[in-house]
Amino acid sequence: MRHIHNPLNHGGGLLTRRRFVQGVAVGSAFVNDTMMNHPMHLHGMWSDLETGDSNRLPRKHTVIVQPGSRISYRVNVDARGGWAYHCHLLYHMLGMFRTVIVS
Repeated sequence: MRHIHNPLNHGGGLLTRRRFVQGVAVGSAFVNDTMMNHPMHLHGMWSDLETGDSNRLPRKHTVIVQPGSRISYRVNVDARGGWAYHCHLLYHMLGMFRTVIVS
């Protein structure tokens, strides 16, 4: 799975820790070029799934990235502290686990 615009991507390499500013909306997009679902989850905050209709933004805790699909969503960074951001597949925890620090 590729992060085509992700706040955890920096200079082509994934960071294990990233800082966000409280009160700022952060956008993210994924392309899943694998043959499995990837349930991506940011603890402590909701994700608004972008559907192409600004009147319909489903709010999700876990964003499911289907095989062969591209999704984008935004997060209103509204909770201070340290938060986990990861794929919910157990065998992806080590390679797809990040920490988000909100100040």
